[in-house]
Amino acid sequence: MKIVLTGFMGTGKTSVGRELSRKLDCQFIDTDDLIEDREGKQISLIFKENGEEYFRNLEQTIIEEVSKARNVVIATGGGVIKNRTNVKNLGSRGILIWLKADPEIIFRRVMMEGGKRPLLDVEEPLAEINKLLKERMSLYMQADMSVDTNYITPEETAHEIIEHLVLDTEKVTVDLQDRGYDIIIGSKILAKLGLRVKEFRPSRVAIVSNKSIFPLYRDIILSSLRKYHIAPEIILIPDGEEYKDFLWAQYIHGELLKSRFDRSSLLIAVGGGVVGDLTGFIASTYMRGIKFIQVPTTLLAQVDSSVGGKTGVNHPLGKNMIGSFYQPSLVFIDIDTLKTLPPREFYAGMAEVIKYGVIADGEFFNFLTTNRKDILSLGDSIIRVIRRSCEIKADVVSKDEKEAGLRAILNFGHTIGHAIETVTGYRKYLHGEAIAIGMCAAAELAVRMQVFQKSDVNLIKDLVRQFNLPADIPTDLNIDEMLNAMEIDKKAKEGKLKFILPEQIGKVRIEEDMDRGLIREVLA
Repeated sequence: MKIVLTGFMGTGKTSVGRELSRKLDCQFIDTDDLIEDREGKQISLIFKENGEEYFRNLEQTIIEEVSKARNVVIATGGGVIKNRTNVKNLGSRGILIWLKADPEIIFRRVMMEGGKRPLLDVEEPLAEINKLLKERMSLYMQADMSVDTNYITPEETAHEIIEHLVLDTEKVTVDLQDRGYDIIIGSKILAKLGLRVKEFRPSRVAIVSNKSIFPLYRDIILSSLRKYHIAPEIILIPDGEEYKDFLWAQYIHGELLKSRFDRSSLLIAVGGGVVGDLTGFIASTYMRGIKFIQVPTTLLAQVDSSVGGKTGVNHPLGKNMIGSFYQPSLVFIDIDTLKTLPPREFYAGMAEVIKYGVIADGEFFNFLTTNRKDILSLGDSIIRVIRRSCEIKADVVSKDEKEAGLRAILNFGHTIGHAIETVTGYRKYLHGEAIAIGMCAAAELAVRMQVFQKSDVNLIKDLVRQFNLPADIPTDLNIDEMLNAMEIDKKAKEGKLKFILPEQIGKVRIEEDMDRGLIREVLA
């Protein structure tokens, strides 16, 4: 993100900016320093020799250039806020922070620096400070937040800013060049969502959620947004996988059109995978694409569906068959939402967590085995579970956004899992439960292909069962219907069934054309 420090001279913009950039390990830019470097002389001389108008034009040029930077802290000159173009440029994908101090303290600080400020080259500098502050007060109030620096150090100021911006939490970055985004993971951070939404300068905001989830978080989310003068539209759908379809997509499109949402608008998905997938699909198609933020409230959504940009709706003939690759602008995970999650939903989320251990990290798999009790009680281990899962997925997505190759490994367990969901009408099994069955079946297939050890299959099944998930193919499912569902699945290509098979715990392979006879054996 981009943090922009504004305020009057002597309020600590440069010292606080340096401290912030150090703590956040990002670039620091001081616009006054850039101007002096470009002109080869001090600002006081620029004012004296060229006049204030020349300086302000030069300042605007510099601001336009540095405003395009990301992952940066920018300290601006005291008069930057007077120019509307500057404010617009600096505020684009950034947070404006007003550092303020009393006139007497500003005067004392400036005098301690030597008093060489062009605008204070007058007989009564304190009176001039009061006058200028009064003139600029309404301009400084355009900032997104303010910090009083009267009696705190630059380090303390930086800490307060980091806390307000939820930057003292766990963060994982999905690196997609100019379309990359952050996954923020923390406790009790929903109350700070508003400032991060403000960063995107949306013209309109809509929250998409369901009728079960939203009442739980309504007050805290709306309070946070209204603090920054954001009054969102609320669009609620029924709770259930069967509502992730074209009918409800059309309904949401209609609500946005009736409310005159435009291309600068933003959607916030609050809920589980159904809400996130549907909202992402709406965002990708409404006016050919608007921004959206994921606020996942289920473990399954936090570790999987909210990350990576896969959006879509279901069709009676197949799950997620209609959709798009469309990345969110931010993923905002408050782990405290898991406290309201029904146990069955939590267990279902652990299926995707186990998947990450099998496909990419054997040590993480072992961690899940040895820390089961702490994970289930939402102890300290849950942060590591979510962060590591997001790290693995973010790494894969960064290397293969649209599943041209590597990303397919994230589908471990999904070919059979999706088939189970399809033939049961998305009503009998939760997504994670179906995937748990699919992972165990894929591991059995790998044994029949002689690329995996039976003892490791037992380890996977044991861990799946430890988290109260099903491990065996249901006996009441029709095998032919299952195979037909796999043929229609989007992972099938030219009649060939692609499977992800484990070679060892922590490593998998992609089998492009799986033998249907072996599949029948496992399903039976």
